[in-house]
Amino acid sequence: MTVDPYVDAHSGVLRNRLGIADPWRLREVEAGLTLAALADLGIRILSGGYDLDHLRSFHREIFGDIYPWAGEIRVVGIAESDPFCLPQHIETYSAEVFGALAKERYLRGLSREDFRERLTYYFAEVNAIHPFREGNGRTQRAFFRQLSREAGWPID
Repeated sequence: MTVDPYVDAHSGVLRNRLGIADPWRLREVEAGLTLAALADLGIRILSGGYDLDHLRSFHREIFGDIYPWAGEIRVVGIAESDPFCLPQHIETYSAEVFGALAKERYLRGLSREDFRERLTYYFAEVNAIHPFREGNGRTQRAFFRQLSREAGWPID
């Protein structure tokens, strides 16, 4: 069995800055703190190049008060129903995906229908990468919400 460096061996809970060892309490506190961070990101622009480093900045902004590893690329394999991108391939595959997004001018200048189609594609690709141990969905939504605003098609 592989040791998960993000999990406290005694409690089985994700290592966190708050010293919380109860999973329900951590989930509750995390929900409140991330909600505040996401609200803040909804009203300002987090500068970056819409690449993996920019996505890491979003993760750090959202989860940095909770997890010491916020914004770091995971080093363990994770899965839900299917496995996500293996850790050793995250940077390479991300470069391909975000490089293609850049070639599409970050989806600027598209019709509504084309924008929706391409946004869905990139959201699915970044979801398959799943670069962080926890918090990928919230990070992706904030990242693509900002990209959408800047492309002229804001989403909620």
